[in-house]
Amino acid sequence: MKTLAICIPTYRRPEMLKRCVQSAIDSAEQRPISVFIADDSMSDVNLEVLQELCAQFPCIHWHRNKTNLGIDLNIQCVVAMSDCDYNWLIGEDDLFLPGAVAHMFDVIQKQSHPFIFSNYQYVSENHRQVIGIALTSLTDGECAANKFIEEALWSVGFIGSCVLQRKTWETTTGIEYNGTYFTHVGRILDMLAGQHAVYISEQPAIANRAQGEDTFTWKKDSFGVFLGFERMCRIAAERNPSLRVAIQLAANNYRLKFAYLSVKTTFRLRSEGAFDLHQFRAYIPQLEIERWRKVWLLGLAITPIILIKPLAFAYIFYQRRVQRIAVARAQ
Repeated sequence: MKTLAICIPTYRRPEMLKRCVQSAIDSAEQRPISVFIADDSMSDVNLEVLQELCAQFPCIHWHRNKTNLGIDLNIQCVVAMSDCDYNWLIGEDDLFLPGAVAHMFDVIQKQSHPFIFSNYQYVSENHRQVIGIALTSLTDGECAANKFIEEALWSVGFIGSCVLQRKTWETTTGIEYNGTYFTHVGRILDMLAGQHAVYISEQPAIANRAQGEDTFTWKKDSFGVFLGFERMCRIAAERNPSLRVAIQLAANNYRLKFAYLSVKTTFRLRSEGAFDLHQFRAYIPQLEIERWRKVWLLGLAITPIILIKPLAFAYIFYQRRVQRIAVARAQ
């Protein structure tokens, strides 16, 4: 029997961590799983919850890092803790959906793909409203590796989509990708070199919290994250010539998908404090983009947020009003 571990890199959100672990246990429906937690808090903030969980569930194993690793390295740390055949990553602010872990446990018994993609849904801050589903075009079963990379690699940035075969993961190191925010994606691409297919579990398995002030902990370096994905792709394309074209197309699709250089998105990022002059200086001058776009981004970066927020709120209000009118007319 193949074994499955749930791997949670955590920081300083104990109540969310508790709910996440409980959702994993419930979702397993008594299948034998292990849970590994790498605590990057550098404090006792999670200690009480961790002790409570360990007392209740013997399958839980946790470790507190001696130094703050940051999310990229902590993901590598928690997977390294596991001795199971397959490791399923998840952030502590997300939840497993009912039966999802049991389903994945059954899936790994029947196949041996190095990487399994688990679909997920976006939910509101309180988890009560489903906003959308990550992938709607791919179906259960095998998908050609090149096709998946080109069309869906953007979705693998969410760690909850990643179910990793330990023996293949351990053949990679990720050193070249450290600092991109997407080391785990780079290692997955290295795993897929020479592989013909990935396995897709189509049914959404995780509720990915896509709203909330503390949802995106990378806000202070938003462009470092966005452009980090592109940098990771450049490194992976050089390392894996057989996947080069697919990876290059994946990087292009990532920029189109998130539109982080568009007027609308950059305005929103600035209104939320997720883009500033420091980021402009660090990332924008060397980008190969239109001159007018660089001028726009510079102007945005030096404009006080207090002047931008009212316009952003007004735009959001207008958009919601338009949506309500459209729904009313449709009814």
